[in-house]
Amino acid sequence: MPLGTGVSRMNKKTRTAHIVGAGIAGLATAIGLANRGWSVRVFERSPVLRTTGGGIGLTPNGLHALNALGVGESVRRCSVVQEEGGVRAPSGRFIARSRLEFVERRYGESIRSLLRTDLAQALEAALPEGTVRYGARVEDIRPGDAATPAELIVAGESLTSDLVVGADGIRSAVRRCLYPDHPPVRSCGAVSWRAVVPASGMAPVAAETWGAGLRLSILPLPGDRVHFSALACSSLWRSVRDSPDGPARLFGDWHDPIPLMLRRATHETTYFDQIEELPRPLDGFARGRVVLVGDAAHPMAPNVGVANLALEDAVELAHTVGDAGDWDALRAGLARYDRVRRPRTIRMSRMSRRMGRFAEMRAPLAVAARNGGVWLGGFLPEVVSRRFMDSMAGWTPPAARTAR
Repeated sequence: MPLGTGVSRMNKKTRTAHIVGAGIAGLATAIGLANRGWSVRVFERSPVLRTTGGGIGLTPNGLHALNALGVGESVRRCSVVQEEGGVRAPSGRFIARSRLEFVERRYGESIRSLLRTDLAQALEAALPEGTVRYGARVEDIRPGDAATPAELIVAGESLTSDLVVGADGIRSAVRRCLYPDHPPVRSCGAVSWRAVVPASGMAPVAAETWGAGLRLSILPLPGDRVHFSALACSSLWRSVRDSPDGPARLFGDWHDPIPLMLRRATHETTYFDQIEELPRPLDGFARGRVVLVGDAAHPMAPNVGVANLALEDAVELAHTVGDAGDWDALRAGLARYDRVRRPRTIRMSRMSRRMGRFAEMRAPLAVAARNGGVWLGGFLPEVVSRRFMDSMAGWTPPAARTAR
């Protein structure tokens, strides 16, 4: 499989793309481009497929993207449907609750949950063997132009291609290369602990619990397992950061099954993250022959299904550049990708920021008012849940939009 041509005219049989990063965004983009006839290589600095991250929720937009990539069915087989969602107070009382049967009726797909590892493996399995080169750290990037191919320096080796895709995550080196003067990611003022534990003896319900400067989400998973993500504002985290049982000190007296989940999480299986975002959006997602997808393009707090946005990116990019046969067509395709994706991800980033501020408020009176709940434990009317879901999960693939 050729790695690069080095000419401005791109024969469709030899169009080549190098992708930096083998996370969800990178693997999905590789599938999308390969499906359009591109010769694709993925470079991942980790020595093996990354299996961290716990559970993941797929909303209909993410599932529609997976269907467009041809891997929807394999992902559905290793996931479970989320039938109910809600928000609870630390006592366990529901502040808001919603049955989710309407989701499939309205969007054509349910909300599903699965292990991030299983999603990554399903994506990798859809690529030709050897597509992903592990243990490959990219040392430099040259974006290229009309007359010059893009160039990666990997372990001292120069590799040229028609297109480079930066899919290397929230602290993207590709993004820094394209926009060296853009402010780096900053803290959102919160940290999180995440783990997957056995669900035996529990009856976990998919929901978030909101305290004062504290949140904890529960996501039931296949195989009698459950994912939790405990989030604390930075000042509360600092009060327990030197304690080996920090999460238990903050959340240990919350409603069942939270104390049991925390006890079952070991130090080795719990992942700790600073929650970070870009202080302002990028001016563009592409420069020369290099384009950004996923967290590399739009780092934001994980309140609006960021993995689903990454899957959207992959499908949109493959659609806009898939048939590009020369530099002019590629440049036009990258410009279309930017026009489509940047406005949506800016909206989602703003929504995520607002949601985080609301859920993580600390002032006692504000918390009491919020947790009083408009519905006082009743089920949210479908119209309320639908309005939120429309903005987040109402995306459809380009082919479906064209067919309307």
